[in-house]
This record gives sequence, C-alpha cells and structure tokens, in this order.
Amino acid sequence: MPESQNKITGKEILYSILNSYSQVFFSTSKTLAVFLVVISFFDYGAGIGGLVAVIIANLLAWSLGYNTYLLRSGLYGFNALLVGLGVGLYYQPSPEVYILVAITALTCFFLTVVFQGVLGKYGLPFLSVPFLLTIWIVALSANSLSALNLSERGIFVYNELYSLGGKIFVDFYDFLEKSIGSSFIRIYFHSLGAIFFQTHLLAGIVIALGLLIYSRITLVLSFLGFTVAFLFYRLVGIEFDSLGYTFIGFNYILTAIALGGYYLVPGRISFGWIIILLPAVVLITTSTQQVFMLFRISPYSLPFNVIVLVFLYALKLREQRPRHLIETPVQLGKPEKNLYLYSGNMKRFPAAYPVSATLPFFGEWTVSQAHNGEYTHKGAWRHAFDFVITDRKGQQFKNEGDFAEDYYCFGKAVLAPADGIVAEAIDSIPDNTIGDVNTKDNWGNTVIIKHNETLYSKLSHLKFHSVEVKTGDSVKKGQLIGRCGNSGRSPYPHLHFQFQANPYVGSSTIDYPFGHYLLKEESGYSLKTFDFPQKDQVLANPSKNEVLAKALHFIPGRRMHVTVEVDSEKAKWKKLAGEYSWVTETDVYNTTFIHCLKNGERAYLYNQGDMHYFTNFYGKKHSPLFWFYVTLFKVPVGFQAKSRIDDTLPVHLLFKGILKYLQDFVAPLFLFLKADYQLITKEAGDILSSDSVKVKSVITKKIAGRKVKVCQSFTEVNLKGDFEISVKMNEAKIKMICRDELDS
Repeated sequence: MPESQNKITGKEILYSILNSYSQVFFSTSKTLAVFLVVISFFDYGAGIGGLVAVIIANLLAWSLGYNTYLLRSGLYGFNALLVGLGVGLYYQPSPEVYILVAITALTCFFLTVVFQGVLGKYGLPFLSVPFLLTIWIVALSANSLSALNLSERGIFVYNELYSLGGKIFVDFYDFLEKSIGSSFIRIYFHSLGAIFFQTHLLAGIVIALGLLIYSRITLVLSFLGFTVAFLFYRLVGIEFDSLGYTFIGFNYILTAIALGGYYLVPGRISFGWIIILLPAVVLITTSTQQVFMLFRISPYSLPFNVIVLVFLYALKLREQRPRHLIETPVQLGKPEKNLYLYSGNMKRFPAAYPVSATLPFFGEWTVSQAHNGEYTHKGAWRHAFDFVITDRKGQQFKNEGDFAEDYYCFGKAVLAPADGIVAEAIDSIPDNTIGDVNTKDNWGNTVIIKHNETLYSKLSHLKFHSVEVKTGDSVKKGQLIGRCGNSGRSPYPHLHFQFQANPYVGSSTIDYPFGHYLLKEESGYSLKTFDFPQKDQVLANPSKNEVLAKALHFIPGRRMHVTVEVDSEKAKWKKLAGEYSWVTETDVYNTTFIHCLKNGERAYLYNQGDMHYFTNFYGKKHSPLFWFYVTLFKVPVGFQAKSRIDDTLPVHLLFKGILKYLQDFVAPLFLFLKADYQLITKEAGDILSSDSVKVKSVITKKIAGRKVKVCQSFTEVNLKGDFEISVKMNEAKIKMICRDELDS
C-alpha cells in the first residue's frame, strides 16, 4: 500500500505534532520535543498559538494526502509552529487572534509545500523560508489589523512568572538572574529562548538542558556559533548587548547546528567552516536589520537561511566527490549518529572513490614497481603499478629467462578492473626480445577503459595480437581484454596499470586505489579495502563463494525463522531466548534492511556483489538481530582460507553511560572510544569448498587504545543459506540458528 494511504493513528498524529517542535532544532527527539512544548507555554499566548498552528498544518497534510514519512518527521509542521508562536506572542489572546493563527498556518503550510518542491529540485532544504514569508506578511499587515490588540506580555516578566508558578518560581528566576553575571552567557540563553519566541532567561536554560540530553554535539555547536559571533562583534566594534533585546542571536546558533552537525557530517572540517562562515552571518544580520527597520519588521531568521542555503548549494556544484566536508547522505536525526556511523562508512565506502576496481588478473601477482617507483613511475606518471608473477624463490622466470615465454606472467589473462566502455585499443605492436625496448611506441599494446566521466584505467605492454576488445565495446568487471606481453618500453614481460582522468594513451596518472584485494602474508591473507598496493607485495582477487553469495543475498520479502538459546545467570540475557521472525524490507530511501517483527529492530545492509556490509542498526541493543548485525558486520562474498578482514563498528552501538556522553562532546575532534571488528576464516575447512563456510568474528572494545572487552562469535553457513551463530561473552553464551522460513 502506498505510504500516503496508510491508516492514520492517534500515535502518528501525536508524533507529527511533537516532531514539529523538535524539528526546529533539526531533530525528531521526543524528549527534546517535550522540553520545547513546555517552554513554548512560558508565554501562554505564544504556546497556544504555536499548538493551534501546528495542529492545523499537520491536519492539512494528513487530509490532502502528503507524504506521511515527512509528516511524521515534523517537516510539514515546524514552520507553521513558528508562525503560530510569533502571532500568539505579539497579540493578546482572543478568538480573532486564533482565527488569524489558523489562516497564517494554512498559508505557511502551502508555502512549505511550494518551497519543498522548488528547493528540493536542487537537493536543498526549505529551512524556515516559509515561516519568514508568512510572518513578514503578518507584520506588514499589523497596522490594518485594528480588531487585534498588541500584547504587553514580556514587559512585566516577574508578574507573568508569578502567574505561572507563584512566589517560588519568581524567587528561582531571580536567583538565576543574579547568579549569571556574564552578559555573554545571559544573551546566549536569551538567544536560545528567542528561537521559540520566549523573552526571558529561563526558557533558554530549559532549551539548553533539553539539547544536553538530546545531543551533546548540538549543544557544543550552539555555543560555538554564538561564541564566534560574539568574538567577531568585539573585533569589529559592533554593540553586542543589542542581541539581548533584538533577539536575533539565534541566527548564529542555528547556522552552527545546521552546518556543523546536521546537513554535514560533524568533524574538524565542518567546525572549521562554522568559524569561517559565522562572520558573514553577522554582517548579513546587521545589514538586514538596517533595511528591515525601514518597514518596522525584523529579519528574524533570514541570515541563517541565506548562509546555509548558499553554502549547501555551493557544495553541490563541486566537480569532484570530496574526502572531507561530506553532506549527510541519509539524515539519522542526531549529529552523534551521523558522525559515528558515517565516519566509519566513509572509510568503507570512500566518497572520493565512486568506482570499486578489482585487480586486473587471475591468481597471485607481485608488485614489481608501485607508486613513485625507482625506474619509470615518476613525475606525472608516478601513480602507476607494474605487476609480474613470481615463484616461491621470488623469480619472475624459469630457465635462464632469455625468452618471453620463460616469464610466468607472459600470455596470462588481463581483465577489466571495472565496468566501462573501451576508449582506446591498440593491438599491433610486436613484443620485444628480452632486454630490448621500443621507445617509439612507448606504451605498447594498450587498452584504455572509461569507467565514468573522470575515471579511466589503462593497461599496457599487452601481448601482440592478444587484445580481445575494440574501441567502443562495453566491458564488464573481470572480462578478458587481452594478455600480458612485452610490447613498448618493456625490457621484460609485465603488466603496467594506471588510473587516469583522460582517455589518451599518454595521459598522466591519478592517485586512485583498488576497491578490494587480498594481500598475502605469512599467516594467510588480509583483505584490503580502497587501498594502494606496495612494492614486492603479493596480491590476489577474492574468489566468489556460492554458499556465502546465496546466504548473504537479502532480497525484499525474504523471511527467516530464528531460534535463540542462552546460557547465562543474568535475567537480561535469559530473556533473549525464544523464537523470532525476521523479514527483509526496504524503506522510503530504497535501502534494504532486516526487520525483526517481534521487537521492531532494524539492521540496514548493503551488498555490492563482492562484499556484504551492515551499515546501520536501529532498536534494542544486544537483541538477537543486533548480534547478527555485529557478527556479520562486514563479510566478503569470497576470499581465501585463513584470511582476515578488519573494520570498525559504530561507537554509539557498543558504548553507553558516562563514557559515551564524554565521547560525544569531543567526537568531532577525536575518538577515544573504539570498537574493532575482525573476521577470520577458521583453519578447518576451505572457504572455497562447496559444502559450508566457517568464520570467526572478534569484537574488541577499546578505551584510549586499551582493550577493555572482547567478544567472539563463530558462524557456520551451509548450502541452504542457513546461519548457525555462537556468541561468547563473559556474561553469556548465545546460540542462534537462522533459517529461511520456507526451509524451516
């Protein structure tokens, strides 16, 4: 059934209202929403106006059939909420005022829909632009609204506080006023409160407390943005105390939160850009104040909207995918989650490397010359590789090596490293005799493959008349394109390989890695991901295993029956025992996830054909699905026996308590908490065999580099694609059997 046709429940309506409040801070936190609802009623007129407006906007969205996911997230309601707060604050409560609130909520809702479509075409958020236009319409109409009485609330603050909570409340507020002597801190809290049209200190303090509970990074960003603005005010001589009565300091807070931790993955670079951009927000704020003063209206959040939209749009025009300053691919609703998840995923799926290339050969080859090689890989051609085949003694040839046929690599298959179109194919250059070179046709027989508009691969020194493709042919990853030879400037048979940005034979190289390859070591093989081979390393491509390929192929609709047994003295582990049903589904972003029907947990995954990844987890930690997620966090579809693969699990899923809170505060700068993941094939059994696959997973929790806890999991996958998993910890032993429901 389409999303828009889902049955509306009271719970969903409540969530859409609460999320409209928290969405002002780019959040869907119900806890933060409760704080914001409470402070909105510190001025009862504003509180009622905001609630009426958000209810009307959300009911319009429900009744007109707009996207329920966006509605539940509060995106259709938060602009109307702000308008309702503003109208409710500036006028005395009356039936006429709330009729005006209803009309402005309707106007704001349709402006929201329009700007969602207009700005959405460019991949931009609409922010509070609908609110701005609506509140300006109301403000410019104020002189004509003669039936409405302007509010006098905010003038006699103590009287209003007394009506809210009596003498105790007034004494508490007076204590806060006297305790906070710094005008900087006072104006910071006033600016926080002004986001919800509140005029006194206590509202800002309550919001700060809500932000602390919801997200430590958001709180730090709010303070950072305000501090940078304060320092720039002092630097250029602008009167800073004016922020205390103009209530526009929230522009600096919201800009820092939006760009520092929400629309961009939090980190040192995003924090650095906040410091660079905030002075521009200050200048726009002070200049627009002068202009809008002529019309007796406020610029409100205009400076925040201008800078955020301009900066995000500028980032979208970048020609190269960045390694830093990454836009959040899918918003997780919390800066900490964005950071912990995407900082790991950026290493697993580097944004700068959109094509995952494999090694261009079968079997084990040796790197005879790597980047910045001692022979020919210099200058503009320094980012290249030469590959040969060596025996156990490290020799490249048999006999005396006087003939090309003596070299182990000569005549061996050369493969396409990734899908693409052949941009150039040269096949007519004879092979050299050993020791001789052809400087006229420097690159010899060559194939150049276009993978995208800015990425080409070049394979050179191929064997005479061995090229299997022609210009314009489409090729698939792993397809035979020719054979290793000794043509061009090649004194002995070898394969020259490079990535380049242009389709020409003489193009310079670019620094681009191979996606996944096996590095041979004394103890076995380790899988390298988006890495660069080094000289004398022995490499091989992972070989696909059909057992793993079948088991890890989670298509929508696949259902699994899970039986869990637990051996533990503690009740929290014992209650995991029982039977569960998991089903593979997709969300609104077409992302695949495994859904536990019993408790609602979700384990998001991605399979690129040669590698299975779990990318995110929602729900109860230490549930059976959580251990399935942790155990199979990263699994290659095939690799050699006695191999090893390393990765890092998201911090927020493995740590909790005070340590996690402390980590949140400094996470954009450095991580002192870490959870290492290692997958190892057991010695018994060959992963390439046709019956079953056995692997071991080791999860190691570290604090400041020191191991504090180790958990081991053992997994066996059979021909049917069933999983048998044993998890061993200090507190418990868990055994899970996961079978497809059709087979169980």
